[in-house]
Amino acid sequence: MAAVLCCWVTMTVFTACGSDDDNDNTPKTAEIKGIGAHYTFSVTEQMSQLCDYTITYYGISGKLETEKATWTVKDGLATWEKTVSNTVIPATFGLKVSAKVKSDAVLEGVMVDNLYPVTQKMFVEGISTEAKPIWEKTVFFNGNATSHGSTSGAKLQTYLDVMDGRGGMVNKTFTFDKDGNEMASGKIE
Repeated sequence: MAAVLCCWVTMTVFTACGSDDDNDNTPKTAEIKGIGAHYTFSVTEQMSQLCDYTITYYGISGKLETEKATWTVKDGLATWEKTVSNTVIPATFGLKVSAKVKSDAVLEGVMVDNLYPVTQKMFVEGISTEAKPIWEKTVFFNGNATSHGSTSGAKLQTYLDVMDGRGGMVNKTFTFDKDGNEMASGKIE
């Protein structure tokens, strides 16, 4: 019994001494520095020519910003994109988009092929203190569903007014914690 007790005490001492070793190979958890977001919103080229779009979004450091959409047009799509980041965590990102027919738009005899947004999404990532991504995810503001609606040009403003009455073409926010978990969602008022 004394021999077993002596072995147990010796093993405990060596184990305790070994845990103070500076060569700890346990991987370190990356520290989060902030959360970045890349917004993408696109409509048909036709809609970008007929309408002015106002986009309100959570920008750098969580500040609400509003701007008139400027488009990159390619393959029949007009796309607005913006990259922002926030060092305050939890971080909220989101878009509110409204549209009005341009004052000089010619609508007589025009058939609008698709008055709804084609793409409404954001790519979100947690960024470490070493400026490396910790986690990544893509969020679709419309639940990854695509709407398609056609109308005569004369009725276009009526449809846009209905959308604005419902809060806009897109109006959704998401709040993420440091691990990329969605904590809340809402709307921009």
